[in-house]
Amino acid sequence: MTIPKFHELFNKVLEDLSDGQEWRAKDFYEHVIDSLNLPEAERSEKLGGGNNRAISRAYFACEYLFQARAIARPKRGHLQITDFGQQILAKYPEGITVAFLKTTEGFKDWTRRTAERALDKKGKSGEGDSIEPIESDITPDELIDAGVTRLRSIIVADLLERIRSESPRFLEEVVLQVLHAMGYGEGEDDIAHLGGPGDGGVDGVINQDKLGLDQVYVQAKRYKEESSIGPEVIQSFVGAVHGKGATRGVFITTSRFTEGARKFAAGLPQPRIVLVDGAQLADLMLEHQIGVTVENVYKVYKIDENFFED
Repeated sequence: MTIPKFHELFNKVLEDLSDGQEWRAKDFYEHVIDSLNLPEAERSEKLGGGNNRAISRAYFACEYLFQARAIARPKRGHLQITDFGQQILAKYPEGITVAFLKTTEGFKDWTRRTAERALDKKGKSGEGDSIEPIESDITPDELIDAGVTRLRSIIVADLLERIRSESPRFLEEVVLQVLHAMGYGEGEDDIAHLGGPGDGGVDGVINQDKLGLDQVYVQAKRYKEESSIGPEVIQSFVGAVHGKGATRGVFITTSRFTEGARKFAAGLPQPRIVLVDGAQLADLMLEHQIGVTVENVYKVYKIDENFFED
């Protein structure tokens, strides 16, 4: 079973409240989702911001019903069905819709209040947008999450395309910067670029201790997106790392590895070789802000239910 959309939970919410019992809001959201018997993977699925996707949908289902006056908050942090909620549950057993809720007086009041606040904000600051209840099948935080994911995918694709258009040396230096940002090597002096003629099949080395007794060798390959690196290339790198007397190596590419290459690397007892493909490289560059800058940071707030409990 997949997670129902938030509007598909309207009837479920009212049915579970139909006995008139007051519920602690946080407990009720959990109850609604737990009673769906979702597979564990979906029950525990997180949005990009860390919120639980299923619980978020239960919360917004309750919020919409509250604004339509189908449920009430009889005291801080609690929920209870209203007479109107009982009426619409009986009238629309096949499914209450957002379109119907928008026709209710409570929902109209909500729309009017949010519009007035937006106009007031615009009047004071010269900025502000009209705020309307969402028309989408997904919740506002899911819309944000989807937008961030889309923007990230665009940046990742652009980042890799730009790296592929640069020289091999550029990639080699980028890779060393990324590994250093991840915590490899204590200082810049512990990282050395070796790429070039006579490099012995390695592009860089990172000293993990001051005496250079523990070293990580690095290979970086700038390939086209559609190219794949097979086990024979990894085997050559293994020979180079072994020839250096090292026990660890990192092979990074702007393309991808074949399944055979990954199995070969995973099955090596010594030296241990880690493979990083183009998508992983771009993710690491974003995480450590290499080649990118943070343009905007948005704060998303949610109600602290504990604050409003008796």
